[in-house]
Amino acid sequence: MRPKYLDIDPIDVDPNGIAENQTTGGAANLSLDGALCDLGTAGTFDISDAGYSSGISGVRIAIDSAGDINTITFTVTGTDENGVAVTENITGVTTTAVESTTYFKTISQIAADGAVTSNVFVGPVDEIITRTIPINRHDTEGCTVAVTGLVGTCQFDIDETFSDMRTAHSTHQWIVNQSNKTADQATNLTLNATATRLKFDSYSSGAELQFAVLSD
Repeated sequence: MRPKYLDIDPIDVDPNGIAENQTTGGAANLSLDGALCDLGTAGTFDISDAGYSSGISGVRIAIDSAGDINTITFTVTGTDENGVAVTENITGVTTTAVESTTYFKTISQIAADGAVTSNVFVGPVDEIITRTIPINRHDTEGCTVAVTGLVGTCQFDIDETFSDMRTAHSTHQWIVNQSNKTADQATNLTLNATATRLKFDSYSSGAELQFAVLSD
């Protein structure tokens, strides 16, 4: 397997980058009118158009509102970090933002199941992820991964899985190999792991690094 080198350079957090302040008169789709939805196909969020570097394949989003809309369910439709079609239901907020559990690569629709009476807005947060990177489970030593060139402040995890890569990504069971790291490092994954990924738990403006996956 050839080495993989990923450039991880996220954009600044934009709380209304996907949907700007808006209400609805009843059940309806939010207008995807944020600044990050005007950079490619109109009315669609696509991480590859929004300014994230090519090594980043998914970002978590937050739905926020100035008022209490906790009776509303928002159904977000798009694709995950591996390009697989996905939907997630997110219950509305009181006055605190609610984050998705999905890392979205694209978003084509956000549907509210009732009237949104207080301005709601949607945008990406400071949690990003790479795609799933298959590795050679037959290596005689654990695959080496390295984080280099870290600039700025961030906290990241390196995950591994032993799941069969021929099965659906949603069924893969992930284990944290390196947790809450904040500096350059190199480490070996566990022997017979089948894939890896890197995810940011948080980052500050200007943070970036490179992620290398080396395998025989």
